[in-house]
Amino acid sequence: MDGRPALSTLSPDELSPILAELGVPPWRGRQLTNALWHPGVVALHEVLQLPARLRARLDERVRFCTVDEAITTEADSGLTVKLLCRLSGGETVETVAMESPAHGGRRRRATVCVSSQVGCAVGCPFCATGRLGLRRDCTAAEIVDQVRVAGAALHARGLGPVTHVVYMGMGEPLANYDATVASVRTLAAGMGISPRRITVSTSGVVPAIERLAREGLPLTLAISLHAVDDPLRDRLVPLNRAHRLAALVDAGADYARRTGRRLTFEWCLIGGVNDRPEDADGLRLLARRTHAHVNVIPMNRIDGSPWGPPDSATTAAFLQRLQGARTTVRDTRGGTADAGCGQLRAALEERRELRGDGSLGPPRRGAAAGATR
Repeated sequence: MDGRPALSTLSPDELSPILAELGVPPWRGRQLTNALWHPGVVALHEVLQLPARLRARLDERVRFCTVDEAITTEADSGLTVKLLCRLSGGETVETVAMESPAHGGRRRRATVCVSSQVGCAVGCPFCATGRLGLRRDCTAAEIVDQVRVAGAALHARGLGPVTHVVYMGMGEPLANYDATVASVRTLAAGMGISPRRITVSTSGVVPAIERLAREGLPLTLAISLHAVDDPLRDRLVPLNRAHRLAALVDAGADYARRTGRRLTFEWCLIGGVNDRPEDADGLRLLARRTHAHVNVIPMNRIDGSPWGPPDSATTAAFLQRLQGARTTVRDTRGGTADAGCGQLRAALEERRELRGDGSLGPPRRGAAAGATR
């Protein structure tokens, strides 16, 4: 692991003595920090305001960026960009940038979906990332620098700056609590992204939800629900065995009350699994009781999985029964680049066999991805 401190999460008090030791005047330090948050700059050699000799000396002391863009793929006519980001030590995570042009009175937005862990320990059987297992947590700087690198990718394509961030990539953000919260604070202070434009998605780490409610951050909390009864949720979200559905819903509702932010329930719609009329009815009642917004996400196809989205008629009937609850059907962006929900990095690392009943078998070696830089 690289022992140099990461510039993106160094406080001014931590950075000042480093600059002083190098004899860098304060105005040069301001140039450095301004360049750090420029959307087109992700490497120290690109900070041309600084002399080459100073850049070389700084590079020995700090890491200007903790992630390297290793592989890039595009989908949706270039509006979705998937980045394979290499971390210190050689591990990789995936980050997805999604541009949504202004349309019909709606403002343009650019959302970056970040990974908070290398892999994931939760093991949801409908998610390709869950088949990888957990390798390690990301640092706060690695999360922040994913946003910077994704912003640079948008900038290079002539697109605008990042406006929103969602913690919905690889990993369970609230299982990496300290780094997640620190990265949110850095994105707000450094990049100027309001916490109101940041969404943290959780499979249901109840104590961490309760802690997050006391942080004073008006984040949107999205709960990956996927079932309204414990037996089915035990199967779909193994974390439910530790934090039962009733406790999770109570923690989410309390979070909404404390922060004034509407709760979101995410529902990956899986054909023949959680698409029944009684599933829709239970979800509608739960959403109305908690004043939550519902995001319905048709399952993306995953290589080797017996599961997939329901047919169009079943989907339509499910959505019809949700009437009365605030509902959005999420656009499945990036599917052709394996950048959709549940597809991240699935073809690049060891996989775990998905059995027909939704349980996971032992790891096996997956085929290498065919994407090229």
